[in-house]
Amino acid sequence: MNTRPHLKTKKLGQPIGLFSHGFVSTNTQRTLYVAGQLPVAGDGSSVGVGDFDAQFRQVFANFGAVLEAGGFTFDNVVKFTTYLIDPANNSDFYRVRAEVFPTLFTAAEPPPNTLLTIQRLVQPEFLLEVEGIAVISEETSVVMGAAQ
Repeated sequence: MNTRPHLKTKKLGQPIGLFSHGFVSTNTQRTLYVAGQLPVAGDGSSVGVGDFDAQFRQVFANFGAVLEAGGFTFDNVVKFTTYLIDPANNSDFYRVRAEVFPTLFTAAEPPPNTLLTIQRLVQPEFLLEVEGIAVISEETSVVMGAAQ
């Protein structure tokens, strides 16, 4: 079983929202680097144009598909980086994350997350993108085929 020692320190105060300050990895492990996931359906079409909630849910569905293809789960995620194009969506981000994350994570603590606001993503209709890192201990990992 992968040990997930999450860091929270009183020197930094309580994290705002569902994340921890850091993660210490002590296992022999496999690492999955998940490329930035966008609100795109399997056929390549944009999902939820103008609808932050729908885009958030699609992004995390896509993220989950990458995790599954590699033999990982959301509980193996140790770091997210989230890109928003409009700071006005920050409150929507926190609200939808509070709804969705409890359904994705069975571990006590969600992983660290860096939230950035940038000017634009690859397509103008995209409101967010999420990339991340997942680790799994070698003794519990299943090596998946490249054709996933």
